[in-house]
Amino acid sequence: MSADDFKLINEQVGLWGAVALLVGTAVGMSIFIVPTQMAAVAGPSITMAILVSILPMILGVLLLLQLGGAIPVAGGIYVYGSRLVGPYWGMIGVAIPVLAVWSYILFAALGFAQYLDGLAATVAGVSVSTTLTVWGIVGLFLVLNYVGLRIVAAVQIGMVLFLLAGLVTFVVGMGPAVDTGNYTPMFPDDLFAGGLAPFLFAVVLLYIPFQGFGMIIEIGEELENPVKNIPRVLAIGMGLVAVVSIAVIFVLVGAVPWEQTIDPETVPEGGSVTEGEPVEGGLAAVAEGTIPAAGILFISLAALVAGATTINTLFTSYSRTVMRAARDEVVPGGLAKVHGRFGTPNRAVVLLGIPPLAAAPFAGTLDAVVGPDVLDWLVVVVVTGIFVAFMVGGVALWNLPKVFPQRYEYSIYKLPLPVLRVVAVGNVVVSVVFTALVATTAPTAFGLVLAWLIIVSAAYKYRIRAYERRGEDLRSRMALLHKHEQVGNDD
Repeated sequence: MSADDFKLINEQVGLWGAVALLVGTAVGMSIFIVPTQMAAVAGPSITMAILVSILPMILGVLLLLQLGGAIPVAGGIYVYGSRLVGPYWGMIGVAIPVLAVWSYILFAALGFAQYLDGLAATVAGVSVSTTLTVWGIVGLFLVLNYVGLRIVAAVQIGMVLFLLAGLVTFVVGMGPAVDTGNYTPMFPDDLFAGGLAPFLFAVVLLYIPFQGFGMIIEIGEELENPVKNIPRVLAIGMGLVAVVSIAVIFVLVGAVPWEQTIDPETVPEGGSVTEGEPVEGGLAAVAEGTIPAAGILFISLAALVAGATTINTLFTSYSRTVMRAARDEVVPGGLAKVHGRFGTPNRAVVLLGIPPLAAAPFAGTLDAVVGPDVLDWLVVVVVTGIFVAFMVGGVALWNLPKVFPQRYEYSIYKLPLPVLRVVAVGNVVVSVVFTALVATTAPTAFGLVLAWLIIVSAAYKYRIRAYERRGEDLRSRMALLHKHEQVGNDD
């Protein structure tokens, strides 16, 4: 396949469809689970942690605003890495995020199964199969993404409205129970006897929802008027995400003493409450007794929808990353195929779905191997992959004015050069520091990412040499934008 011998995706998504895709990724299953987990670990300090996490979020949004505005393409993080940093880093920019996406899809599907099981036990007194639930929800959105983006966007808008209504129900329902005494002490001695590690860990994990904005640069060529709409989507979507996340955290801490976010049945006999595990069921579980049963049911249903939105948008966005890398044949070129009838990167969609589907039957085994909570372990894989992508993105932003000076000079949304430098360095520093912090909490998860990095590096070297033997320079192919991605002859 030559550099431009492929079919483009013709379907486009509008402003509000893109906002729904972004919000669904950011305010997905994690907002219904992570806050209670972090409250059990860091207590009232999570109110400060969520505010601190806004700073790296702003840095990330500015990075994507400039890169996405200057080079609006499908599979943005791969393109920015390969064209602005180097071919090898383009490979890293697709392979590491894909590992994170596999983990995130499994995380969201297992969280979905956990909420569904609790709901089924409460309503009907029955339990549901985790494996069948994961297969069902992942399979559903694999099929939807296989058949078209417009269908996905339409479904996503409805789901996002529903999950936001569930979060509003939690905030409004728990609001009258807020006791300002629950906000102090900010750093309880029981949790912080060993230092500030719990607070720093909370900053990292509460930053996860804010990472949802990254998906907007992955669907660049399918977004209507991307140069104008990328910043609009970022502003509307991330503004909404920030307000909702902060409201949920402050109401949770104010209405529920942090000790009640720990399941008493998991505390060893005669042991400290800090030795227990966070309650299962997240926001719905801690709201019991404060919000009426109908409200708890609604929140639980919203959590199920949130898990679905996360899975949906992960398929939508990162299948485009795989597709774009396949156009350069840095990964098998067949993954660049766009379905003749549906106009979707169907093979890339299937690639993202197979590993989570295959891993579902072994979720219980993973608990025994990686620790008491496989969800926490998967989160570490997810955030590590995200931070690696933003490290590459920070370097790409630094190089943008030098590599594509006209793209930078005539970008409608242009960061002044000194600001650009600060944003670029800030993203790299934040990503390195956060990766170091999160790696200490689950070394085996970090080890998996490193092992994957070694495998990918070896595969990259093999592919480069294989093409050299055929008389082709794959690196040069990864250095130029394709014809449909260029503006005139400025590049």
